[in-house]
Amino acid sequence: MRLSNENLIREHIHALVEEGVLPGAVYGAASHDAVVALGAIGFRQMQPTILPMTEDTLFDLASLTKVVATTAIAMRLLERGAFRYDDLVSRYVQEDFGPVRLNHLLTHTSGFPAWLDLTAYPERAQRIGAIAKASRLYAPGTEVLYSDLNYILLGYILELVANQPLDQLFTEEVAAPLQMHHTSYLPITNGPIASTEWDVKAGQFLTGVVHDENARSAGGVSGHAGLFGTASDLLTFGQALLRDKSSWLSAATVAAWQQARTSGLPGELRGWGFQKPHPLSSAGDLASPRAMGHTGFTGTSLWIDPTYDIVMVLLTNRVHLGRDKNAPIRLRPIFHNLVLAGLRP
Repeated sequence: MRLSNENLIREHIHALVEEGVLPGAVYGAASHDAVVALGAIGFRQMQPTILPMTEDTLFDLASLTKVVATTAIAMRLLERGAFRYDDLVSRYVQEDFGPVRLNHLLTHTSGFPAWLDLTAYPERAQRIGAIAKASRLYAPGTEVLYSDLNYILLGYILELVANQPLDQLFTEEVAAPLQMHHTSYLPITNGPIASTEWDVKAGQFLTGVVHDENARSAGGVSGHAGLFGTASDLLTFGQALLRDKSSWLSAATVAAWQQARTSGLPGELRGWGFQKPHPLSSAGDLASPRAMGHTGFTGTSLWIDPTYDIVMVLLTNRVHLGRDKNAPIRLRPIFHNLVLAGLRP
């Protein structure tokens, strides 16, 4: 497989960089057995010093953490009989979460609000308690509302079930078996890192420090954010979900992971962790119903389409210019359209 229109993809990204609405980007595409495109455009940092974007630039993956770390760990533990997704949350924590089940957390159908300021509660028990007290906006399983709280709570449940910290679980269950050598929580590297937003308290741009405030106040490790990684490693992750046979997850597990789980409910279409294509999703206009993907607030994106045997990664540092810079949001579906339209044998 080859990508026939990579130059056109580069032109679209370069135009946004020239316009000053996007610092830079790393893009990539891969089939199940080969990388078909990988490139870097623009800058990983524009202030106070201009630094070029490179293909190996490390990005704050933001909410890609939800699928690449938390859901992936959950799928591994599910295969070993650690729990069922139909289990009640209260089975694993002391607080009473009523009818909320693990499946509700995975599909964003718990009824929790989209966000809660947890920065005053750095400890796990404190945060679980605060989430338990949060108002429920609707009955579990009746509506889809994307919420960080679902994955903050799910991350803690995984730690309690496995009796290991989440960052260690990620390394053992995902990064090591897939040989994702540059993806981790709390990165320690001398290599290039994309800077995110200006931090008033620190008096500098955040570089290698998680952008999300709730994750940062928890020490940088959380179920909803905190992971740092490269485009190449994300391609590797996606390739593992395209292969018919894998020692990482069974074919049955991968097939179940691809399914839509919220059909017929108000709100966006979702599977376990992943978003599914719908008119307002970032998947674009050409993605198949089997496609699954996710985005991150810092400007990151990952989509996997088994029908066309393709993984698509687009990593940008959009918040480096401020949270109101939304050029990558429009760029994502256009990028996916171009990749899918440009695939050739």
